[in-house]
Amino acid sequence: MQTLTLDELKTLTEWEQGPCVSLYLPRHQAVSELGQDSIELRNMLDDAETTLQQMGLGTAEAHQFLKPARMLQNDPVFWKQGSAQGLCLLIAPGVFHQYDLPFQCPEMMSVDNTFYLSPLFYKVFEDDRFHLLAICPKSIRMIRHQNGEFKEVELPENIPANLEEFTQGIEFEESLQYHSTASAGPGGDFAGMQHGHGLTKEQNEKVLTDYYQLLTRQLENYLENNAPPLVLVCAEKQQNLFRKHFHGNQLLPEGIATSPDQLSARELVELALPVVESHFKTSLHKARERFQKQLGTSRISHQLEEILQAAEQGRVETLFTPLGSELWGQPPGDGELIKTHAQPESGDIALLNRAIRNTYRHGGTPYVVQPDDMPDQHPLLASFRW
Repeated sequence: MQTLTLDELKTLTEWEQGPCVSLYLPRHQAVSELGQDSIELRNMLDDAETTLQQMGLGTAEAHQFLKPARMLQNDPVFWKQGSAQGLCLLIAPGVFHQYDLPFQCPEMMSVDNTFYLSPLFYKVFEDDRFHLLAICPKSIRMIRHQNGEFKEVELPENIPANLEEFTQGIEFEESLQYHSTASAGPGGDFAGMQHGHGLTKEQNEKVLTDYYQLLTRQLENYLENNAPPLVLVCAEKQQNLFRKHFHGNQLLPEGIATSPDQLSARELVELALPVVESHFKTSLHKARERFQKQLGTSRISHQLEEILQAAEQGRVETLFTPLGSELWGQPPGDGELIKTHAQPESGDIALLNRAIRNTYRHGGTPYVVQPDDMPDQHPLLASFRW
């Protein structure tokens, strides 16, 4: 299973070496229904194999082409693991991609000269991404949240795992200066001591200050400039020390002043969600607002032919289409109207998918959304750069 990145999405939109098989399967969560998913995938692969043969591949060649997907279909371990709600398989000459999806994707099978990618753009550009940093004396945990899913991130070795690791092996002198009796950790940035054992209040304060200076410096280097918002969870005193020394622009002004020591990752995320939602709006919301302000101007269109040509020319800035919606037909010539079909007919291509691919290839932003999140009641909407 792979994690889909924006760079990989760009590569997939540019792939034009066919045949390209794209399979989307909604997953059942009940154990009693696990076998149904395997059967559905088998049926989809049977249809794909037939289509490949109709395109000119021999029986053995078509079977070999789909072999990685057949192996997955027959793997009982795969169907019993994970909590993914959807499965995406993309197959092309020398290429096999498997993506677990955190949403119920519409069932779909496509065999074409390009990949069918529309469902992969669902929620990609909605700003529900954030990092959560939970600090207590015994541990430092970072949790990444995106698309309703979360997982704990393994931090680099140059970030001290806890306060005790930082302070191990440091000896104090009466002048409150200290030196290490142990070799420095990775990168030579820290050693450690037994914090709080026989130290004066001033010594404890100095240790804490140095610890947070190191911690914040290493985190600033670790987090990219365009990293998502950062929610801090720790006791109030630690909140003040961290904020005093952290200079990255990711840190939200409102944190959660409590000890995270006994809280699970899920409990921490549940605490952070209201904080994040109160400090930023999703990019989708902002894009809808910009779209509404441009209504009635030449920068807005719901005409399929116009949008397809503009996407091909790189003029589409923002595109909206509902998840699971598709229109089939032939791409338009100059001034030509398109006759569309709800189901593909011989020679048809997926027109909405084509608009999405070309929009993203040229730096535009395609939003695949729930029908209720469309700015207007049309299967395709676009705002133009010019």
